[in-house]
Amino acid sequence: MAVDLTLDGSSGNPKNPRPPGARPRAGLRSLSAETRHGTFEASDGTRLYYSVEGSGQPLIFCYGLVCSSLHWTYQIDHFRRSHQAIWMDYRGHQNSELPQDLSTLTIENLASDLDRLCETLGIGPAVLLGHSMGVNVVLEFQRRFPHRVKAMVLANGTPRSPLETMFSTNAFQKVFDGLRLLQRLAPGTYRRLWRLQKGNQLIRSLMLLGGFNPHLTPIEDVGLYVDQVADLDPEVLLRLMASYENWDATSWLHTLRIPTLIISGREDRVIPVAQQELMHQLIPGSEFFPVAHGSHCPQMDLPGLVNTRISEFIKKLA
Repeated sequence: MAVDLTLDGSSGNPKNPRPPGARPRAGLRSLSAETRHGTFEASDGTRLYYSVEGSGQPLIFCYGLVCSSLHWTYQIDHFRRSHQAIWMDYRGHQNSELPQDLSTLTIENLASDLDRLCETLGIGPAVLLGHSMGVNVVLEFQRRFPHRVKAMVLANGTPRSPLETMFSTNAFQKVFDGLRLLQRLAPGTYRRLWRLQKGNQLIRSLMLLGGFNPHLTPIEDVGLYVDQVADLDPEVLLRLMASYENWDATSWLHTLRIPTLIISGREDRVIPVAQQELMHQLIPGSEFFPVAHGSHCPQMDLPGLVNTRISEFIKKLA
């Protein structure tokens, strides 16, 4: 059962008109557009948060690992004027509950939660848009629930373990092995180190240089993202990364017969362009859109350009 929290952009709090999951650049929005926020129960009882903005053809936005709707904020602001822009917070993320059983933090369960959302909202086939690990969530969702997917937009993702090629090296496998060891031997220390991200200007600057185009994406957006990460339970990162690094779609992507647009940032340091090119080669009939000067988040670096290309893709579906 879904529980609606807000209608027409109002959170019920006159001092804070933005709802719990509101995106940072809300000044771009007109609150006259129909907006609905609520929660629903996953199959294991975990309560998950969702947002629906606008009306019309449903577009479902899926963000990356320990991220938030911030990473799709410019697309949601744009497409809610002509479509239903829908997103949910994954289990353990932002406004959704942390599951009692942390072993349920897997890409497969995120896809199942997405199916539950579609059932709750009563929506038919939708266009699914995934960024980074959200690409894997979308692909898993399409594999398991193909009747719910009309088309896919896959941005800056990889069809297999990101640790094999992240930042063009496999060294991050050892980094995550070290984090898992620290969490197991000294969980308190691990949590304290995790919280140090909050308000840390150095971390913000490093994140801006590593995952965004520093000349295009406002550092305020990156700062908000870093603070959001710091507020999450650090176990979420390790659990989902364990699922992420064992997930591999390269053996079945060639079986897909669905309109697909693959977006790539030409200067993506996190997930090399070659991974998006590989998906393009494996998914029959897919379209490939490389964004010049785009980083791991080209939809935030150059939102107007990316929105135009997504719009063209969606129009062709009709």
